Parts: sequence; C-alpha cells; structure tokens
Amino acid sequence: MRGVKLFGILAVSILFITGCGGEKTLTCTNSEEDSGLKMSQEVTMTFKDDKISYVKMSIDNEATDDTIIDNWDMFVSMLDTQFEETDKDGVKLSTDNNTDKHIYNVSLEIDVEKASDDALSEYGLDGIADEKATYEDTKKDAEASGFTCK
Repeated sequence: MRGVKLFGILAVSILFITGCGGEKTLTCTNSEEDSGLKMSQEVTMTFKDDKISYVKMSIDNEATDDTIIDNWDMFVSMLDTQFEETDKDGVKLSTDNNTDKHIYNVSLEIDVEKASDDALSEYGLDGIADEKATYEDTKKDAEASGFTCK
C-alpha cells in the first residue's frame, strides 16, 4: 500500500544520509498523483558532526476523486491501522485527519541520537546512525528518486 511505499522512500533516502561537519539541513519535497490521491511529501534532514541527527517527514494524502471522498471514513480507518501514533524512543509518529478538505497527514520525526535500535528497526531504518554517505550524495540520491531538494 501507499504507506509502505512512503516509508520505503524515506528509508532509501535516509540510508544515504550524513553531513559534512557542523550542522546542515536538507529539505526534499515530492508530489505524486495516482488513483484519485495526491501525495505530497516533505523530508527535512539535519546533519550534525558528519552524521544525520534528526529527520522529519510529513506526508499529505489528499483525495482528488469522488470515489475516495465518498469512502473517506474507510480510507482513514485503513491508514489509522497502518500508522499507529507513537512518541517514544526518539521516534514520534502522529496523524491528522482533515475531514473538510479530505487530507490525511502522517508526520514522522526521528531523533537519531535518542532513537533505540528497536525503534529504528520498526520503521526499516536499521543502521541509519552509522551511515557514511555525504550531504551531496544524499541530495543527489533523493533528486534521482524524484524529489526536489534545497
């Protein structure tokens, strides 16, 4: 499903992440529309001391066709079971359902320095704290995956 794809994209992007000394921030965005859903993603990565230290990902799923709008409650129920809210072990996942605009937001924040290996593993991010790719490599990889980065 889309949720797995979303976090898969995050995992692939993050697996190539670290920075070059000091503190840098890389923000990458992407938007896709398919099967009556517009998915807009924004990933902000903070690099500190040549390693990724913090990641924030926000995904808006917006219904663009009447079939999904008419079945919004069922769509939200499915996403709620897939994205269980949490705020522990350096990982915070929250959701927001805007029923008026038919937008479902998933927000994932990871403090890599505080996150336990088990918490990272749960989101498919094993070893993120040990990755050695450069800021520029991460940016190139994200852009090759269809993201726009700045």
